[in-house]
Amino acid sequence: MTQAGKQAVTDPVLSAEQKQQLVLQANRAAAQGDCTRALSILRQLSLQEFSALLLDIPEFAPALRSWLPSMPSDEVQRNWTGTCGLALLNQSIDFVRSLEKGSQLYQEHSIQGRVLDFGCGWGRITRPLLHYVNPEQIYGVDPWDVSIALCQQHHCLGQFAVGAYVPTSLPFAEKFDLIYAFSVFTHLSERTADAALQVLRRHIDDKGLLAITIRPPEYWDLHQGWVEGYSKELLKEQHQTQGFAFMPHFRAPINGDITYGDTSMSLDFINKRWPQWKIAGTDSNPSDPWQIVVFLQPA
Repeated sequence: MTQAGKQAVTDPVLSAEQKQQLVLQANRAAAQGDCTRALSILRQLSLQEFSALLLDIPEFAPALRSWLPSMPSDEVQRNWTGTCGLALLNQSIDFVRSLEKGSQLYQEHSIQGRVLDFGCGWGRITRPLLHYVNPEQIYGVDPWDVSIALCQQHHCLGQFAVGAYVPTSLPFAEKFDLIYAFSVFTHLSERTADAALQVLRRHIDDKGLLAITIRPPEYWDLHQGWVEGYSKELLKEQHQTQGFAFMPHFRAPINGDITYGDTSMSLDFINKRWPQWKIAGTDSNPSDPWQIVVFLQPA
């Protein structure tokens, strides 16, 4: 099994003046209504520079400020992810780099085609994704209507819709070349994970790639906030014997199942539980070591 992390990515090196000129050129294109050209110009920046621009678009680029998505407050960012600002941006960039490396390794091309963010939250991953694909190629779904409202409030570029907590379908008819679910399967019950992977299998292209993140059993050593009846010893034992450990949060059950909590799972569990998928490889990032990226392809 190949680790995507072993493939290096080289970014262009531009001077501060060159970067400013690119932003000015893109701003002129956006002011003229040619947003496709504006993105094409901005993609001459590295992924890091492109993403940092979205974090704080300069005042000398008003057309870009009015068109590109704005950022939610630090409080909203922390409530959704536990961190905010540059630290969160770097985690997002690292994951998008993993997506690009995975696309190169397992699809033999850069990120392209239709891309679905499954569990998009307020759209934080879709922002740096614009470095690779245009807004009409980006789709996002989340079961919490508040998340989709934030995507709309901050005019995220793409198509966003509310989905179900236990999905039986997607709110989009399309099939996707790339689907990713960051910090989603790290929270789902076994039954909900079953449902999600069945739906995603129906919506992925035959040569498509699915990237999910999972937690290793060591996660439980660091977890805080235990539910009565659960402990790190119990959950590590469940992971060891079953390959899957789940501690539900205090939420109302759906058809008798609490769908959301904290989850760890093994690669062997994925292989045995979901034969409609095959594991192509894995990746990991130092900025977020408890989110192991697993690349899946249709079996």
